[in-house]
Amino acid sequence: MQRLLAVLLILIGVIGLVLGRLGETTWAPPTETTATVELSSPGPAVVIDPGVLYVGGQEGEVTIEGSSDVSLITADNSDIEAYLADTAYTRITGASDWSTLSTEAVNPEGATELSDPTGSDLWRTVETKPSPYTVEIADFAAEEHGDNQQAYRAILVVTDGTEAGADSVSITWPVENENEWVPFAYAGGAAIAVIGLVLLVVSIGGRRREDDEDAELEATDAATETDRAAVDPEVEAGAAAGTPADAESDDMTTDGVTSDSEAPGDPVRLFHDDTEVLAPVDGKGDDVADPDAGRPSPTGPEDNAWGLGEDRGTPEDVDDRDSEDRR
Repeated sequence: MQRLLAVLLILIGVIGLVLGRLGETTWAPPTETTATVELSSPGPAVVIDPGVLYVGGQEGEVTIEGSSDVSLITADNSDIEAYLADTAYTRITGASDWSTLSTEAVNPEGATELSDPTGSDLWRTVETKPSPYTVEIADFAAEEHGDNQQAYRAILVVTDGTEAGADSVSITWPVENENEWVPFAYAGGAAIAVIGLVLLVVSIGGRRREDDEDAELEATDAATETDRAAVDPEVEAGAAAGTPADAESDDMTTDGVTSDSEAPGDPVRLFHDDTEVLAPVDGKGDDVADPDAGRPSPTGPEDNAWGLGEDRGTPEDVDDRDSEDRR
């Protein structure tokens, strides 16, 4: 159960890390925003008012598309208005939102053509490039605020003077945008995964200790069974012979008396102090030879009440006679 929980925690942690990565890549919000305007009948010229390029900051890019080569002209806003006084043109005044540029039509009833739009002596800079024409906002800002300052310049966009000044204009700005939950996904996933790893290591270590203990118990049981197997044959051999397993002789010695075992009913040959004494044995234990039979009485024949000296009768008769003598 502990190992299963550890694996589950590791899986949850990995999922958290994956979600964090997806939040930075696939699911990440846009890191830039683009405002665009499509121009259907802009006239022979399109003017971008001063400051419009900086709505989203001084980083980004301007892209202009036209039907032919595009000429980008910079000049004071007043000079451009004077030059286009009798011509129909379109102004880009700003961004209505972060995806749309706002426009305004000027002199809609004016002339629809310009003669030699790039040859006027009013212009500060003139540059012509194939469509689409791109401008780095940072470079444009550097020209306005550098050594040769040209602040608050307007931009005049034309083609050949007879076609539309531009078909579309878009401005892209970088934005600092990210999923706020990404750091929490990383931190939470990493913490849960580490806890799961630690728990897994602990569970594996505990399992190994249990296996080692089981192995030791099995080894102990095996050794015990081996010892028993080594002892049992000796016990069984002794039981089959009818005598203890460690018996090595049929001779039995008790208190210095040695006997040779014979068949039940045969006399038992007893030896005491090299003196042979015969005693009948019936094999049932009814008549047991006294190991002291034949031994001289330590007090003399007269005191021997067991018939080895003078026959004085039974011990009871001897006691009666002694009583009479004392009287």
